[in-house]
Parts: sequence; structure tokens; C-alpha cells
Amino acid sequence: MKTLISSDVRLLADLIRKGGVVVFPTETVYGIGASSYNEEACKRIYQIKGRPSDNPLIAHFSSIEEIKSVCEVSEVAERLLCEFAPGPLTLVLPKKNPNIFPKELSTLAVRIPKNPIVRDWIRACDSPISAPSANLSGRPSLTRMTDVVRYFDGIVDGILVTEEPSLGIESTVIGLHEDPPVLLRPGSIESDELKRILPNLVIPNSSFVEGQTVPLSPGMKYKHYAPKANVKLRKKEDFHSEFAKKGLDPKFAWIGFPSGFAESSEENTNLISSPRIRVVTSNLDYTKALYAFFEACDQLGIETIYCEEPKEETGKEGLLNRLQKASEAN
Repeated sequence: MKTLISSDVRLLADLIRKGGVVVFPTETVYGIGASSYNEEACKRIYQIKGRPSDNPLIAHFSSIEEIKSVCEVSEVAERLLCEFAPGPLTLVLPKKNPNIFPKELSTLAVRIPKNPIVRDWIRACDSPISAPSANLSGRPSLTRMTDVVRYFDGIVDGILVTEEPSLGIESTVIGLHEDPPVLLRPGSIESDELKRILPNLVIPNSSFVEGQTVPLSPGMKYKHYAPKANVKLRKKEDFHSEFAKKGLDPKFAWIGFPSGFAESSEENTNLISSPRIRVVTSNLDYTKALYAFFEACDQLGIETIYCEEPKEETGKEGLLNRLQKASEAN
């Protein structure tokens, strides 16, 4: 298959209208999408990713009005969308249109990407775009065009070229289909921000209830975010001491804050320019770098990736969730 790699919104929209599958960037990560009204095209996404068939897709829209045409949007849902959309917020809402994928669910996970070019493309498709993250099932999401092309060139119909993701992890997901609302997946919009509008927001230890037939949001039931390498999440002091002992060993890679490397031996400090070392300056920097670093480590054949715990600052909630999921998967 020849993949069209282009910034031409009209050409990529034409592929969707013809039943194609297109990879596209959002502000969070790359997505792999098809028309929400084309069940066969949406099912093809599952085949490409090796994704479990009961793991739902998020429908991407260009506006709040489009969401209202297919879902019940309550007053609180509209307040959240006005506050955080376009942006990294996904809401699970009751459906009005039973023909939108997936037909077996009475709810739909919806969001509006921040990139205006992506919204123009969705509008030109004449359909919302159902899309999970663009990766192989269970693996880290992709945040760089070079990785997208390496995985999907010749496999999907098209790749939309525009600004690469800036946030680095998937959207925050809130279930608004019942009362009280539930945080189904942490992300860049943190629960403290959400509680200004949703003071009764439930933050469960696990968002998936055993015995529930179909999860309502991606990231609830199955292994996610994990590279091939083993991921070891370490507190600051343990990360420092392990780097001091193992930093020279080429089987290991490290991602953490400057003090974790600078306080080690001079020989280890000289390793910071190595592709096995990623120094981050804040939780937000860490989040943006994480998946690309995981992918680079797998390309290098790294056996174990040591990750320093996030700082007690903005961005901890979603980042810690991804690090915990990745480390639990091994």
C-alpha cells in the first residue's frame, strides 16, 4: 500500500470519505483514525494496532456544536468543553445517534483537538474521526513524525503532516454519563482544575470494574504505555544511588531531573550527552519527553529503563499514572 504523507487537508479528508485510515497529530499524541460512521474502517484500526476489540475509540470533533448533534451535552458538560476545549479533555457522554461507532455502547468518548489544522481536516471529512493513539496496542503512544512514518508508512492510507504533539500524553478522560462524574484517565488537565466545575468528581484507584463487559474509555482495562524494555520507577534517592552504581552499563537507560545525574561521579556526569540519558527540567518537560525516550530506548535495545518519580508540582498526576502503568506492565 502507498501511504499519502501530506499537509493537504482536502486530500487527507478525501481518504477518510473513501473509507480510509489516517494518522494525524493532536496536541497530546498522534492518533490513528477513521470516520465514526464507517464501522468497517474503524474495525480496521483494531487490526492495524492489534488492539482488543472491546477497547473503545475516542471520537474527535471540530466543535461543540458537532458533539451536540450526536450526544446529550448537559450544562456541566458544556461548561467543561467551554473551559478546556479545544484541548486535552475527553468526556464520556450519552449518545443520541446509535449509528456512530461503537454501536454496542450507549455512550461516546468525545474530544476536540487543539490544532486548528486538525479541526479543519475533521470538518472537511464530514464526519467525526474515531481514533485511539497511533501505536501498537499496549506500547507507548507516538509523539514524533519520524516514529509515525517508521511504523505506519505503507500500512495506513494517509498521514497528516502538521505540528507535532506538544503535551506528550493522552487526554484526561471524565465519565459524565452517570452521577457522580468519574475520572477515568488522568492527563494534562489535573483533577484539582476539574473540581472547580466538578466538586463531586470521583477519583478511583482503578477506573475499570471487574465484571464490566466493555470499558468506557481507553487506558482502563488493558496494558498501556509500556516499551519493550523493563521500566523501573524509583524515588529520587534510589534513582540517584542506582545511577551512581549502574550508569556506565549500556543495558540501562535513565530519565530524570538534573540532580540525579549531577550529584553522581564525574565519570557518570559525562554520560549525560548519551542517548541512554534524558535529563528533564520539570514534570511538563518529563511528560513531553517520556514516550519518545521509551521509543528511542527500544531502538537501542535497552533492557531496563530507570525513571525518577515526578516532582510535587504541576503535571504530576498524568505523568505518574503513565509511569506506574508502564512499570506495572513488566
